[in-house]
Amino acid sequence: TVPLTYPQGHEMIPTPTLHSIKRAMLSFLLFFVAQIAVIEGRRDIFSFISPSPMETTRDGAVKLFAMHDDNDGYEKSRRSALLSCLGICTISPNLTPLLIRPASASDAPIQGMVPLQSNWISVSGLRSDLASSPSKFVSFDSSAYLAMKNDVTRTPVFDRAIKDRLAKIQGGPGNAIVLDLGTGPYAIFAISAAAAGAGKVYAIEANSEAAASAREAIAKLGYGSVITVLEGFSTAIEALPNGDLADFVVAEIIGSVASEEGCVATAVDARRFLKRPEDGASWIPERVQTYAAPASYTLHNLFGPPEFDWKKLGNEPVRFNCRDEGLQLLAEPALVEDIIFSQLTKNSDVLKKEVKFVVDDNRIQQNTLKFYKEYTNGNIKKPEAVERAQSTARTVSGIALWPRLLLSYSGSAKEDEDSSLIVDSRGYPDGGHRKSHWQTVLPIGSERPVPGLVGGDVINVSFEFKTPTEKVDVPPQYKVNGRVYPTGGLGDDDEIGLYKGP
Repeated sequence: TVPLTYPQGHEMIPTPTLHSIKRAMLSFLLFFVAQIAVIEGRRDIFSFISPSPMETTRDGAVKLFAMHDDNDGYEKSRRSALLSCLGICTISPNLTPLLIRPASASDAPIQGMVPLQSNWISVSGLRSDLASSPSKFVSFDSSAYLAMKNDVTRTPVFDRAIKDRLAKIQGGPGNAIVLDLGTGPYAIFAISAAAAGAGKVYAIEANSEAAASAREAIAKLGYGSVITVLEGFSTAIEALPNGDLADFVVAEIIGSVASEEGCVATAVDARRFLKRPEDGASWIPERVQTYAAPASYTLHNLFGPPEFDWKKLGNEPVRFNCRDEGLQLLAEPALVEDIIFSQLTKNSDVLKKEVKFVVDDNRIQQNTLKFYKEYTNGNIKKPEAVERAQSTARTVSGIALWPRLLLSYSGSAKEDEDSSLIVDSRGYPDGGHRKSHWQTVLPIGSERPVPGLVGGDVINVSFEFKTPTEKVDVPPQYKVNGRVYPTGGLGDDDEIGLYKGP
């Protein structure tokens, strides 16, 4: 055990009592509900105390109390606002020597196996149409579409992929027929194809308002003779006009868990619109993936029952901006979902995968420093911020998931990818934070974080994704169950971490 000391000249600041924290927390939550001025993002962990559902975006940005981050100007999250309810203090000097230390008695390694269990459907916590029907699908509001349009890590890459694909059409782009699935209100990729010289573009959009806006955008730019907007689900459209078949399809219907927006069912059905559906060059993106890693989460550590009941989330995962430092990964990410559109069949509806994660001590140390900054930026006083950062960095709240899109893929075993045509929502391969309109999805695996992790601890996780292949309005279902073990320990009923639960 290493004693907690402070640099010379810094007086000890008493840690707030539990009673005062609870009082402040309750006061803040009431103030929070009353004072939200503009909601630009999806509902997050506070959705269950809101009087009405909040709108959905992929990026989860929230405008709150007109608070701005001086570093890059974007609005602070509700997490920052909530942290500030614990008091106001100045940012402390560098406390790295205090933060990086071995596990103390309070962080003792866990004993035995501790389960992590979560299951949800794709529309859990997201805006969905057909709200009165058991058949639902993810839909978006205007701010979500704008976030997608303005995502500099996404839109320009798709534009390059479209131009690259058109340049390879025999006889030139003018001979190409392009299909854009889910064109949205701006018809961005349909317009991109037309601007690059495509002879004919069909843009399909299920949302009537978005379809109307798309027609306006297309007419305004003078592409009305090239682009035809078809309104409705692609699965309900019998055939393209004139019996046309497309040379390639642009299908940016990829969720923060890659399959959650129904891309599997849509792609399986869309094969009938293509000249060569089994050819990877007929698809943009050609391949989409979901990566995962165990994660620590500040607020899950900071707040608990009885005042804050995480069970009220039900089966709704928490969704983070991919730059949110309040969530940190504990191990190297693993590929858990891999969808190659040219290879999909109607039997591609269930994915099962087992992954063994090993907690990385270097990550624990780095995360400690990042959590300390998060807590102090949230106005938690120095002594408590140190202790909370140290303990939070040694906990796991659940398994985080995020998408990766390969717009051009060779199909070789070596994955000889064109790196300029890849969209990463988080850093690759380390899962680092980066700007993206997609979110990091964290299904909370236990009511309270699993504490006391040390480098070398094993977290065995079973992933089961059910992605319908014939009905786009039936939401995918996800189950992520794990078992956390102390260093070197495996349960008697485990063989290299294979999950045997229900």
